[in-house]
Amino acid sequence: MADDIHPLAAGFPAADDAQWRELAKKALNGADLERITRVTLDAVARGPLFTRAHLEEVSDPGAPGAAPFVRGLVAARDPYLPWGIRQPVDEPDPKKANAVILEELEGGASEISLRVDPNGETGVTIRTLDEMKTALDAVMLDLAPVYLAPSRMAPQYGAMLLALLEDSGLDPAKLRGGLGLSPIGQKSMAGGGAEKLATRLERTAEAALYCRDRFPGVKTVAITATAPHEAGGSEAQEIAFVCAGGASYMRCFIDHGMSPDEAANALEFSMAADADIHLTIAKIRAARRAWARVAEGFGVSPDKRGMRLLAVTSRRMLTARDPWTNLVRNTCAAFAAAAGGADSILTRPFTDALGAPTRFARRLARNLQIMLAEESHAGKVADPAGGGYLHETLGQRLAEAGWALFQQIESRGGLFETVKAGWLQGEIEKVREARRLAYATGRESLIGVSAFPVLEEKPVEVEKRSYAPPKLDAPVIEPQPFAEKIARAREGGQIRVLKLPEPQWAPLRPIRFAEPFEALRDAADAHAERSGKRPHAFLATIGLLSEFNARAGFARGRLAVGGVETPDPDVYPDIEACTAAFLAAATPLAVICGTDEAYGEHAAALAARLKQAGAKEVWLAGRPVDIAGIHRFIHLRSHAVEDLKAAHQILGVA
Repeated sequence: MADDIHPLAAGFPAADDAQWRELAKKALNGADLERITRVTLDAVARGPLFTRAHLEEVSDPGAPGAAPFVRGLVAARDPYLPWGIRQPVDEPDPKKANAVILEELEGGASEISLRVDPNGETGVTIRTLDEMKTALDAVMLDLAPVYLAPSRMAPQYGAMLLALLEDSGLDPAKLRGGLGLSPIGQKSMAGGGAEKLATRLERTAEAALYCRDRFPGVKTVAITATAPHEAGGSEAQEIAFVCAGGASYMRCFIDHGMSPDEAANALEFSMAADADIHLTIAKIRAARRAWARVAEGFGVSPDKRGMRLLAVTSRRMLTARDPWTNLVRNTCAAFAAAAGGADSILTRPFTDALGAPTRFARRLARNLQIMLAEESHAGKVADPAGGGYLHETLGQRLAEAGWALFQQIESRGGLFETVKAGWLQGEIEKVREARRLAYATGRESLIGVSAFPVLEEKPVEVEKRSYAPPKLDAPVIEPQPFAEKIARAREGGQIRVLKLPEPQWAPLRPIRFAEPFEALRDAADAHAERSGKRPHAFLATIGLLSEFNARAGFARGRLAVGGVETPDPDVYPDIEACTAAFLAAATPLAVICGTDEAYGEHAAALAARLKQAGAKEVWLAGRPVDIAGIHRFIHLRSHAVEDLKAAHQILGVA
């Protein structure tokens, strides 16, 4: 049968890069190929074409399961569970949280990310070891590891979890999980507390030593490189955060007596995966390459230089409006994480931007990964992107960009010092504003929000929660060495709630790129609720439907992004008929739509008549040209948010 297989290219002359470039320039009418070359915000070129020749700039990625672990930690993935399916649980009531955990595990999840909060506002209300036991009752901890999500009280919660593991009677050497300690990350996001960092790092080192001796499979530190991503940062900034954060803890742990191999084993890294599939794959590979080099610098053994990676689907890409589109975004992100070789994947519920997830939303998040693994077979190959010209080359370029930024961070005193000085936030802000501009000017889009909005969308259900934690009469776990925290937790001590520090620098705050557009929609909806009518504008069309339809469709879509309604465009025989229709529409805003030729002949006269008929402003759908009476030109590259804020002001939307 193999003799019957023929190469698809058989019988065709071999093509080379030069031939393609010549044909591409011809298609571009002689324009330079830079016109079709995509560039990341780190100035990393994404093409326009990747060929075998580009592999010459790529350092050896090694084999799957071998240094530098670019291709993943294992040579062959588990055919039944190629990656850990980690699901977040933050139900405030510990008993309800337990039911959710068991449901997640019975439904296919293999790991739990436990978000805890002593006040029950942002996570499970756990204050004592008994409440943690309630939340984790009947969970088979040797089969379903629990990872505590990073929090400001993580050392106390980590002590409780270790006490619970010690009391479980299970073999400590076979247990996995994570304590979620992240003092540098937590203080970076809190915006203060620098004076206590040294003590926090000492406690973190004590926890790492404790786990080294008793629970080698439990990760002490969670390096949340998702923080710069969710604040709007770039791929290189996320990679640099991986390297700088990891280097900070490596120094701390080695200074406290751990070997380089032991220090590296105490770390778990989390990175974001978003809907840009190829860039996410390349970013993950780049981070693995960069971290292996950092580990090498610290003297970590070659077979211990791989990074344990949790990929978390991006929150900044999610929308509160038309949230069903988040299912597509999450699917792309989870697939990219799987193809990129993530060891565990956490998929956010599609309603994450709206509120607490329902059972349905949690099930969709969980099943998305199951379908990728069992129906799409995304985990059947150890490294599906391996050898791909795009992923190998782009991964190398991103690693170099991230490494260069990491070197800048190190030269400025390390990760925390650059945050404390505000330098890193400033660099992230530049990228964030560039991304916002890209969304506002249509170079990037959020379907359902900045493009193709549905004004009459039906609300999506979210979970309504109400839980008042009972009062406790128990001593608090005081500041003390880590081993003593475990003893106090076992004795019934409760979590000592920490106050937020006084602001000392601008924190790394998460954002969503849909927020400016959603604020406009919210304002328009509130106006409709007050007035009984949605804000609306008039489309003043010129010519035949075939002539104005494209620009009228664009204008309707652009205004709808801000919650502004427009009637179906109509054909008018002359300017007077159009003006009469405008008067009947009873709106102060008119948008002229037609062809460039029609604009030259009729737009100025039509604008004058519309102004006489009461229009506060007359806009035109098209590029700016010299036409009298036009207040604003809206087009594919005009600033949508500014356009819509102006529309709201004209229409009386508060």
